[in-house]
Amino acid sequence: MSSTLLSKDKVNSFEFFHINWKVWKIHGLKIVKRDIHTQQRQPVSRSYFIWTIAANFLATILFPIHLSMGIFQSQNKSELFDGISISITSIGTTIKFFLMASKMKQIAQMEALIRVLDARVTHQEELNHYRMRTRLNILNVQKMFLILYCGIGAAVAASFLFSGERRLFFPGWLPFDWRQSIGFYALGILYQLFCIVIQISQNFSNDSFTPKALCLLSAHIELLYMRVSRIGFDDSHTGGSCKSHLQEQDIELKRCVLDQINPYELYKTIQDIISWAMVIQLLVSVLNNCVAMVALLFFATELFDRIYYSIYIVGLAMQLFPSCYYGSDFVLLFEKLHYAVFSCNWIGQSKSFKRHMMIFTERSLRQTMALAGGMFPIHLDTFFATAKATYSLFALIITIK
Repeated sequence: MSSTLLSKDKVNSFEFFHINWKVWKIHGLKIVKRDIHTQQRQPVSRSYFIWTIAANFLATILFPIHLSMGIFQSQNKSELFDGISISITSIGTTIKFFLMASKMKQIAQMEALIRVLDARVTHQEELNHYRMRTRLNILNVQKMFLILYCGIGAAVAASFLFSGERRLFFPGWLPFDWRQSIGFYALGILYQLFCIVIQISQNFSNDSFTPKALCLLSAHIELLYMRVSRIGFDDSHTGGSCKSHLQEQDIELKRCVLDQINPYELYKTIQDIISWAMVIQLLVSVLNNCVAMVALLFFATELFDRIYYSIYIVGLAMQLFPSCYYGSDFVLLFEKLHYAVFSCNWIGQSKSFKRHMMIFTERSLRQTMALAGGMFPIHLDTFFATAKATYSLFALIITIK
């Protein structure tokens, strides 16, 4: 039996977003989630609805206000910069959360497109590529974000536990004096701990979604390239006359022409989902990198505060880099897609086959670039531009200082 025979194995790309949905469900987005087939919102229980309202009111809405008002109660510059940094992060997290909540319909459309694309991955060569490269890449991105946010959480905990004085995790306003008694202090700590866990998990689910979605888009473009370039060289046809063989190849190219529509639709859908969330992420990255650098270099005196800011600066960079990398990757793959039809065995094919070649080639010349807010390319160039913007803002602050 030929090694190119089709495999019975199936591809299921939904596994990569399972953890995102688990976290979103905890945060209450099950209320706005739409069924992949009916596009209708799914019913929820009363207790889940109450949890959603309470958790989001306390952590998603009140927590940024609590931190922002705490800036005005800072007793020194170290607390001031600490408060500014975490306030920017918290406000950005809240905005991104509500932006993602408003995109549940588009996420359902994305899942429907992925289901169609997955169904076409049946050839053993494509399955091997999916398992050995795509799956590992996406899971590695997911692990990186898990390690990143667990590291930031651990750094926050260490900075708090090894502090030489009684304090909150972060400076913030409370309607009572937490210094007055152990009970009020414990209440303040528990409130901040609850909100920090919620917002770190929100950041994880929202920020890891973008690079995983873009990586999956790149993978399906690569698989389409392999599918097209294999036409005429695959020995898995059923036999018959030369004419019937040519007809089979023409039909397969026609299927690929139809397949070509789906990656472009997936690209548009993903851009619609992540566009404004990426604007917030870029802005938060520039501002927080600058604030964290100032705090680290001039105001952090405790060892664990310095460790926290160091991890935080690295985390901000690693938070943004995968999205920009795969934003560049899928553009390059789209640009070379037209080479696939000239890599297949097109010589001696029918006129119908060559018409389909022209259609495929013309469509592949379409310009594609994911834009954040319709303005900033989600691209490696933008990643380096944020680094330059951070340095420029840092230099301005140092000059003023």
